[in-house]
Amino acid sequence: MADLEVLEPLNLPDWLNNTVLAEDAVENYQRALARPARRELWKYTPARKITELRQLPATQPLLSGHEQTGVTVTANPSNIDLADLVNIQRAPEAFAQLCKQPLLHIAVTADLAQPLNLHYQGNSWPVIIDVAPGVSMTLTEECEQDHDQQQTLWLRLGANSAVTHARNSFGAAALHWQFVSVQVHAHGHYRLHNHALASTLRRQDTQIQLVGAGAHAELTSAVMVAERLNLDQQITIEHISANTSSRQRVHNIVADRGKSTFNGRIHIHEGAKSSDAQLSNKNLGLGANATINTKPELEIYNDDVSCSHGATIGQLDDNQFFYLCSRGVAPAVARRLLCEGFLQQCVDGPIADTAGPALVAPLQDMEMT
Repeated sequence: MADLEVLEPLNLPDWLNNTVLAEDAVENYQRALARPARRELWKYTPARKITELRQLPATQPLLSGHEQTGVTVTANPSNIDLADLVNIQRAPEAFAQLCKQPLLHIAVTADLAQPLNLHYQGNSWPVIIDVAPGVSMTLTEECEQDHDQQQTLWLRLGANSAVTHARNSFGAAALHWQFVSVQVHAHGHYRLHNHALASTLRRQDTQIQLVGAGAHAELTSAVMVAERLNLDQQITIEHISANTSSRQRVHNIVADRGKSTFNGRIHIHEGAKSSDAQLSNKNLGLGANATINTKPELEIYNDDVSCSHGATIGQLDDNQFFYLCSRGVAPAVARRLLCEGFLQQCVDGPIADTAGPALVAPLQDMEMT
């Protein structure tokens, strides 16, 4: 597939040279692009459209909460160890962005009383956040711009640390790629609240590695795909160590002639005994021409595990709709209330108060039309 070929030579930035990650990086990058598994990951999204976004000028995200004690912000750090955090084979497109733009590194070494917020103005520098062992913090991301853009984020949780991560993506960007890679060490706890509207093409790649014993991850996501818009969600959780656990709950609503893709993969490594993983993806189609692609996956290399996964695609419940209408609720309002209730099951976290109204707004526009 020509769309997946290498688009340009990869040049390593000065800050990355002479590091362990830089060894054979160009060759590893080219091999990663040619992997057969990559073709499946980009089955529903033209990879070229996403990779070409790195040609756009990029700016540093606006930060708030970074003035707190225990937060250090550095541009292009020279002494950061990325060899165990950045995986070229797993995400070559994100590595290419890391080589193309300046890097913003944020180190958090003390509990934060206030959230650390990243507010994106468009195409962004890559961001790496290191959370020290035993530290608790809240991270929020907001993206409301309407032009083509991408954001790449790596998050490393030290042992016994806890991060609550909330992300609202509501800009009507024509092309938008969001990549986040999370590494959780022993007994760390990571929770992601994802709320998004679709755009002409919005793709969200989420990769979580539970690398330490007892590490835990939770992901809840609520997405509204309006008419003629598109969202592609690719989620992978890797259980690498023993006694790790994960929970995923994803609710999507797709309007008539909208398109949603969900690929949720749970990978249990050979040494990850006593792992516990659960995945649920539920989808509502609001018209006969809504397109919903869902693919939950289990890849297990250990017998001592507890795993479950499931996906449903359906329409609004006729009995619930009839009940509301029989109580005097107008049909259009009844449909909106049922859809809102479906999404609200996955709206939570520190910026949920703004997420709820934004997700419901397209439903109100549909009523008027």
